[in-house]
Amino acid sequence: MMQQSNALRRLEEMLTEAVSNGDRNQASGPILLKVMKLSNQPQNIVDFYELLNKAEEEARTIRNKANINRYLQTIEELHHVFIVNHVWNTKWETFATYIKDKGVLNTLDALAYFFNDQNPAIFLEQDFLDKLKSEFSSLLERIFESDLSKELKRFLIERIEDILKAIRRYYIDGTEGLEKATKLLVSDLVMAEHSLKDNDKNNPLYKRVKAWGLSLLIYIAPSPYDIIGAVPDIHDFWVPKFEELATGHKKVEQIICETSTIQEAFEKASNIFEKQQQKRIAGRDLKALPASKEDLELTTDDNSDR
Repeated sequence: MMQQSNALRRLEEMLTEAVSNGDRNQASGPILLKVMKLSNQPQNIVDFYELLNKAEEEARTIRNKANINRYLQTIEELHHVFIVNHVWNTKWETFATYIKDKGVLNTLDALAYFFNDQNPAIFLEQDFLDKLKSEFSSLLERIFESDLSKELKRFLIERIEDILKAIRRYYIDGTEGLEKATKLLVSDLVMAEHSLKDNDKNNPLYKRVKAWGLSLLIYIAPSPYDIIGAVPDIHDFWVPKFEELATGHKKVEQIICETSTIQEAFEKASNIFEKQQQKRIAGRDLKALPASKEDLELTTDDNSDR
């Protein structure tokens, strides 16, 4: 299956696992939390409803598909079933039977493909997320112990904690959540950088944080033009690797040391990862992805993602 990062696909995969492996005689809440990789606490079931709401919202944005209203009706009725029944204590048999009898999984599978065609986003595997979490956790520890100014330290801690939260919630928010957190870090740096003291600007740790933020943003959030132009190849064959990101980060950090602003660094770094990313086609040699990237516009509008 093509790997996709959208709520519809995450909901389909989660319910598929729950229907296939969940004990029909057990309460539904713990089963859903288990497949969502969340601790078995009743308050965490809110995350399931959040995913369900987001999946329905995504479905409503799909355009130019025949009989889309039939698909929408299925997910609306699924939502209704999870609302009228007490999901925490109701036996899983109730929901599993409904899901199978109504063909819910096939509907979600189709909707996920429809949505991905119109809103493609790369999927990050667990190994990538684990290494990314380790890197940003290390940055966070170093910032706590650094001699950066209190104001900058507080700002960087907040933004890095946002990124770490997005990594923890990847199963719920997907690449979109991580992209928003990273974009917020970079856009806020753009606005704040001119007011920083020279000691902070020239601090190697600050430059390293900038390099990781900029590298991650460029790597996971290529322009819509590039994504659409690369479909289906980029989603069929290209699996993002943390090693590619780490290698590119070293080059971005060097560019940051040679430039005066983060905007200038972005312009010079925007094509680094295009030269690294490769797609693996089964039975064929590795081939480079097509190189093309338009400049990212980092404006105050980015704060709308907060």
